[in-house]
Amino acid sequence: MPTNNSIQSYADAQAFLFSRFDLERTMVETSPDTFKLERMRQLAGLLGNPQSQIPTIHIAGTKGKGSVSSMLSQILTEAGYTTGLFTSPHLEHLGQRFCINGVASGEQEIVEILNQIVPAVEEMDRRDLENPDIDLKPTFFEITTAFAFLYFLKHHVDIAVIEVGLGGRLDSTNICEPILTAITNIGLDHTEILGDTLELIAGEKAGIIKTNVPVVNGCDLSGPREVIERIAATQTAPLLNVANEIAYEVATSSSMHPELSSVRINDQLQWSDLTIGLPGSHQIKNAAVCLGLIHELIKQGYVLSPDAVRAGLRNVRCHGRLEMFEGQPNILLDVAHNPNSTEALVEFLNSHFANKKLHLILSCSRDKQYDEIGAILAPHFHSLTLTKYQKNPRSVEPQVLFNAMVTSCNNLATRTQIIDSPVEALQQVRQQAAQDDLIVVTGSFYLIAELRPLVQSKPEVS
Repeated sequence: MPTNNSIQSYADAQAFLFSRFDLERTMVETSPDTFKLERMRQLAGLLGNPQSQIPTIHIAGTKGKGSVSSMLSQILTEAGYTTGLFTSPHLEHLGQRFCINGVASGEQEIVEILNQIVPAVEEMDRRDLENPDIDLKPTFFEITTAFAFLYFLKHHVDIAVIEVGLGGRLDSTNICEPILTAITNIGLDHTEILGDTLELIAGEKAGIIKTNVPVVNGCDLSGPREVIERIAATQTAPLLNVANEIAYEVATSSSMHPELSSVRINDQLQWSDLTIGLPGSHQIKNAAVCLGLIHELIKQGYVLSPDAVRAGLRNVRCHGRLEMFEGQPNILLDVAHNPNSTEALVEFLNSHFANKKLHLILSCSRDKQYDEIGAILAPHFHSLTLTKYQKNPRSVEPQVLFNAMVTSCNNLATRTQIIDSPVEALQQVRQQAAQDDLIVVTGSFYLIAELRPLVQSKPEVS
C-alpha cells in the first residue's frame, strides 16, 4: 500500500482488500460471533448509506441463489432496466462481483471507488483501537459490499440484485432495504456458523425477510420451508410459496437447456415456451423462484413483458456452472462444492453423457463435506485426478481427500492419480483422455477459477 493511504493502481486495490480479514481465504475457526451487522451499518453510515438509495432485491439460499440472481438480472436488463448484480465469490477478477447489465466493473473504477471507501475504513480502524472488545475493523466482504452499493449508486441503476454471501441474518448484505426478498432451496453448508440442522439454517437464511416486504420461498423441504413461512408471518411479509403456488410443465427435449411449455402461478397462466440458458434440470426450480420474483415485480408496477422474460431466461449465463468448452476432448467446468450441487452435476452427466467415458479433476475445501462429494462422484468416472488449488489455503490435501473416499468407493486406487498442481493435472488428463471423452472439473469455485483461464482458449459450446 502507498504511504499516503490512497490507492494508485489496481494492484494497490487488491493489496488493500486482501489485507483485510477474508473468510473466503482463511481457515481461522469462525462462529456466529464473527459476524457483526453493526460493523457493516457503521461503515455504510460513514459512506452516506448508499444501500438506502437503491431499489434492491435480496436473495439467500444454500443452493441456487447465484443462478436465480443471474436469471433475474438478465430479465431486468432485457426489459430495459439498468440493473446492478452483486455476487460472490469471483472467478477470475474482482470486477466480476459488481456487474451492471452483465458488464463487470473495470480496474480503474475499482481504484476510484475504493479511494472513496478508504477514509471510512480508516475511521473504523481507529474506532476499533478505542474499543478493542467490539471488533470494528471492516472485513474484505464488508468493504466489497459497500463497494457494490456505491458503484450501483454512482451509475444510477434502476434496481440492484444482491446475492447473500453467507447465511442471511448476519450477512453484510442484510443492511439493504429490499423491495423483494427470496430464499432458494436449503441444504447443509457452513454448519459451524449457521447450525447443524436444515431448520436452523433456514432460520438464518430467513433473517433477510423484512416487515411487509414480499418474499418468494423456493424451499421445497417441509421442515425448513415451515420455518421460513413462520418467520414471514411474524414479519407480516406477503409470501409466495413456490412449492404449492407455482406450477410448470417441462417440455420434452434432449437439449442440455431445460424448456418449460407453461408456467402458472395460483392456477393462472403467466408464461409459455421458456428456455433456460443455464444447463441442467435443477435450474427449473431456480427459474421458478426467479419467475416468482418477476410476478411480484409486475405487481409492484415494473414492466416485464413475456418477451423480456423469455429473452432473459434464454440468454442468461453463469461462468463455471455446467460450463462446457469444446476441444479434444471437451471439458465441463462446474463449481459444485456441496453434496446437493454434486448430485445435480451427476444427474446432468447421467442424462446427457451416459455413453461417454468421463474423467474427473477434483479439489475441495477442508471446510466442505468433501468425503460425501467424493463418494457421490467416484462411481461415475473412468479416471479420477485429485489435486489441490493453489491460490487459497482452504484446499484439502489430495491424499486426505483420497483417504476419505476410498472407504466408500470400489476400485478407487486403480482409477485414481494424485497431482498437486491443478495446471499439471489438467495437462495430464488432457493427454490421457481420448478425443471423444469428457473431462469434468469440479469441487470448488477456487479450482474453477484457477483452471478456467486455461480452458477458455477454446470457444464455449452453445
